[in-house]
Amino acid sequence: MNRRLIAVPALAFAVLALAGCAGKTRGTANPAPSTAESSSETTRSTADTAPRVPRPLDTASITSDACATIDASGRSTLALGEGAPRTTGNGPSCTFQEAADPGNQIDVTTVTANKNGLQDVYDTKANDAYFGESQAYGYPSVYAAAVDGRKSGKCGLFVGVTDQLAVNILVQYDHGAGASDPCTVAQKFGEAMIHALGG
Repeated sequence: MNRRLIAVPALAFAVLALAGCAGKTRGTANPAPSTAESSSETTRSTADTAPRVPRPLDTASITSDACATIDASGRSTLALGEGAPRTTGNGPSCTFQEAADPGNQIDVTTVTANKNGLQDVYDTKANDAYFGESQAYGYPSVYAAAVDGRKSGKCGLFVGVTDQLAVNILVQYDHGAGASDPCTVAQKFGEAMIHALGG
């Protein structure tokens, strides 16, 4: 397990699609914000393009512990072991490894560094190698990442849990069906998360 965790930050920063604007962090792979970007407000405006969250979820548990994004039932469905918590500049994070194959893992980050939820992801989609709208049990989500690793078992999904908070799910699968279709794994995790949070 330690072998895999040591490599996580480098992979996460390379693939995690976090934005370049002030208050809209998307990792170190993107350019630093310009002066004009730094003055951007953290409240949603009439120019919003991201869909609204239909019913805000109770996120108290996941803003301090990203491992709480999925419960035991969800982990069982996805054949995941218990998560290992980490702290990142984007917010609390958790790494889940497949119980039978630690080479397959999912890194989940509650993106507390952003204050406008999915809108911050929409505002910076020009930085992404791919961007695709979706839903998880009726909650808005976006497939997005700075590097397109979908053909090599990597997929990033942002799910809006409130209008102010999004959760990033980063799948990194080396083996099995998930390696050829990582976005389906991300979708299943997102749905399990919505269920665990009472959506």
